[in-house]
Amino acid sequence: MLRKSKMSLLFAFVLILSLFVSACGGSETGGGEDGKVELRFILNNDSPTLVEQIKEFEKENPDIKVNVEKIPLDQFFEKIETMIAGGRTPDLLYTPVLATQRYANMDLLLDVSGDLKEEKDDFLPSALVSVKNGDKVVGVPHFTDSIAVFYNKDLFENAGVKVPESIETTWNWEEFAAAAEKVKSANNLKYGVSTGSDVSQFLPFLYQNKGTVLSEDQKSAGINSESSIESIEFFKSLFDKGLASKESFIGSEKSDELFKQGQLPMVITFSGLINSFEKDIQGFEYGVTYLPKKEVTATKLGGANIVSFNETKHPKEAVKLMKYLTSEEKMAEFAAKEGVVPTRTSAQESVDYGAIDEGMQIIINEINSVPEFAVKDFSIPEYLGYKSILTSEMQSVILGEKSPQEAAESMEKQINNSVLKK
Repeated sequence: MLRKSKMSLLFAFVLILSLFVSACGGSETGGGEDGKVELRFILNNDSPTLVEQIKEFEKENPDIKVNVEKIPLDQFFEKIETMIAGGRTPDLLYTPVLATQRYANMDLLLDVSGDLKEEKDDFLPSALVSVKNGDKVVGVPHFTDSIAVFYNKDLFENAGVKVPESIETTWNWEEFAAAAEKVKSANNLKYGVSTGSDVSQFLPFLYQNKGTVLSEDQKSAGINSESSIESIEFFKSLFDKGLASKESFIGSEKSDELFKQGQLPMVITFSGLINSFEKDIQGFEYGVTYLPKKEVTATKLGGANIVSFNETKHPKEAVKLMKYLTSEEKMAEFAAKEGVVPTRTSAQESVDYGAIDEGMQIIINEINSVPEFAVKDFSIPEYLGYKSILTSEMQSVILGEKSPQEAAESMEKQINNSVLKK
């Protein structure tokens, strides 16, 4: 974890920068001329659903005005750091899961433990991991998504291959590879399965074998372990056997587009693409099935949290909006429109996904089975540092430039030296 002394150096740097850009920042919060309480809410995306729900909140609470600012994700972290250094933190922040702990570790986030007493047990334990800071709950999980397996039903039927009917009967690694081989051969295809170039699409295999990038206490690298190396070896075997596309993994071709065109029987990709697949796929039926398992069932989660800062002048109103947006009704509405998974059990039970419901229920079942150690491993600031290391080293493995053991040793050294500063 980053130490406060090191963070103070970052603050000093960003504070200097903030002197040049402070005039360009968002409005300060406080009381408006009409007596309304004004909240400043920064979003990291452009979700029409979320913005509409915020407007509905204002109608139901005419004494509160919410000033929404949108920062593109590629500028998000730099601008938020500038605001923090300049003492201009917003009242509310819509932040990626992996970034929440960054601000929690700096003791900047509002403790909402007392405000979630009634709702806490309704949230998925895996989702709450990313908003905990010791015994405190410093935010509210809004939605989650994952890495999932989409498959071409027509190609599978032609090959006589059936997908698992439940998470309890999902394929093991060997069965998964065998299914990919059989569908590939039966349909005379180039590949049996593919991933994109994001290393997140490898992480489920790491967690399925109880491997991790970091050690249990997260103070050192844990990737150079027997279980992690075994995961790398299996993932590499999919490419060595010609089942998966090396070009897709290094980014020179797009597996999601190949799947839409009917050229891939399976693609391991982000679950949030289900709406895109539902809209764009024509000429064949697609479905969602479970990732394989080794020691455990696991995938890599994503999503976003809503947090407030200690410095807000309106904690009561900020919490009120947080609870409104993560209520069962609003969360289910958001999830249905965005094709994502609610972080509350009650919302999962009430959400109506329409045409994508069958696939979303499989995704939900898988997400609900993710062990907490897997969430803890990546939902921390250090993920931003070690992701590029994993990407580079895994590409070297897939291209045959390094063995899994050599890559694991290199990742361990780089993570310890460059990310954890050991």
